[in-house]
Amino acid sequence: MSLILNLETSTKNCSVNIAKNGISLVNVEECFDKHLHSEKLHTFIKYAIKISSIDLKSLSSICINRGPGSYTSLRIGSSTAKGLCISLGIPLLSIDSLTLMIQKINNIKSGFLIPMIHVKSNLFYTCLFNKSKEKLSAISIKEIDKNFFIENTIENKKVYILGNLNFLETKFFFAKKNFVFVSKHSLSAIDMSNISYIRFCEKKFHNIENFSPFYL
Repeated sequence: MSLILNLETSTKNCSVNIAKNGISLVNVEECFDKHLHSEKLHTFIKYAIKISSIDLKSLSSICINRGPGSYTSLRIGSSTAKGLCISLGIPLLSIDSLTLMIQKINNIKSGFLIPMIHVKSNLFYTCLFNKSKEKLSAISIKEIDKNFFIENTIENKKVYILGNLNFLETKFFFAKKNFVFVSKHSLSAIDMSNISYIRFCEKKFHNIENFSPFYL
């Protein structure tokens, strides 16, 4: 049996989840107008522990969203997770923001998924996933131009774009009939439940002392 505490702090949403064998038991979260993780994260963890009626010492692992995301909020989440892992003697797991973004997208029968996080100007953190949500490329910064993901693998195939549509609705994308826009879902720790369990079973643990988030 595995009990995993999942923490999502990469955005203004402060989200805490406890899952048993990949199934969510409790989810506590709130999205604020500004980053309030330093004030709310520990309170949310205590509340999740209380309403789930588990002992903190029963946790098998802690999983953190490692980013990309807000520098300060990722540091708070990372420091909290590392501190708990060390004090409880349990391993640390992580999931990146782009992998987390695509978790609510289901029933994709063909094509590809491209989640995008705005960096600045016309630049985005992004990577390519297949219909099975397997990552086909490393996370990198790309510019939206004629060379954007021109790999033959996606040419003339359905491509689902996830991200902030205020930035992504460009003439370049609209000119590509095979591109479909999907509204960006708020990142939530509840979507980490199944992935963190799989990574726990595969023992994809981090060296806690050397772990650092992926900042914007």
